Amino acid sequence: MSNRWILNIALLLTVIILTIFVFRNNEVETIESNRIAVSDLKLSSFNAIDIYFPSRATTSFVLGEFGWRMIKPIKARADELYVYRVLAMLATTSSIKLEGKNLDKFGLDNPVLRIIFSNNSEKEEFIFGTYNPVTEDQYILYRGNIFLVSGGFSETASFVAEELIDKKAIASYEKVKQYDFSRLEQWQESRLKINHSNDSWTITNSKIEINQDEANDWFGMTWSNPESVAVEPYKMDPRVGYKSIDIILADGNKITFYRIQEHPQLKLYRKDEKLLYSFPSDLGFTMLNPPINSPSD
Repeated sequence: MSNRWILNIALLLTVIILTIFVFRNNEVETIESNRIAVSDLKLSSFNAIDIYFPSRATTSFVLGEFGWRMIKPIKARADELYVYRVLAMLATTSSIKLEGKNLDKFGLDNPVLRIIFSNNSEKEEFIFGTYNPVTEDQYILYRGNIFLVSGGFSETASFVAEELIDKKAIASYEKVKQYDFSRLEQWQESRLKINHSNDSWTITNSKIEINQDEANDWFGMTWSNPESVAVEPYKMDPRVGYKSIDIILADGNKITFYRIQEHPQLKLYRKDEKLLYSFPSDLGFTMLNPPINSPSD
């Protein structure tokens, strides 16, 4: 076969591939443009979310000065990523829009879930029914119309309450001024207290030194960025005599953590929140042992 024939065949194949690519892209764009907005509501318009289940306690969130908080069934800082996934329901689209008749056909007469978004003057309710067996999307009822939306909204909203708590032991808005480790066995002799002010680290005991870069690394690897692997409500027995640490915030408030367990995980009970945070043992060890040096080191 001549080189010209080979070149012509290659060009023909290229044209066919490009044609298929353009056709499919146009097809996708057409499908996307044909989708129907479920609502014209804005995510920022609401400051409360209530999620109702047929056979378990309601989960409720409110937006406060420092972000979203769960108020039912547990009082705690909320995992805001989760909350915004639920809020995304307000901006979702549907492949269909049907008149709200024959609700039993779509499982909407006996819903698996109801979500109500509210503020001081309005409430918007979304009712969730069965899944479409072909697309695995879910039928919902909103303002008298039936839509078909991603099943991910219902799955996210159905997480158990403990999974919806912010996993950080110290909130992002809580600015640390001092760590008081003096009641832990390894720091009782030195009465270790580490101060943090104006991006600088100092130690109350002048016989101990701390390297600024190492302190910043320690803070970033432990108390600032990492999240706990689990958090749950907990009732501490004060008779046990658990060792504790205090964290003083820039606003003067004090947070006390009780060391409930060291191995195989570090478990810290935050007294004011009544929550137990669990950390991997290696991370937990580093959290309670900052990088300090004596002058002789």
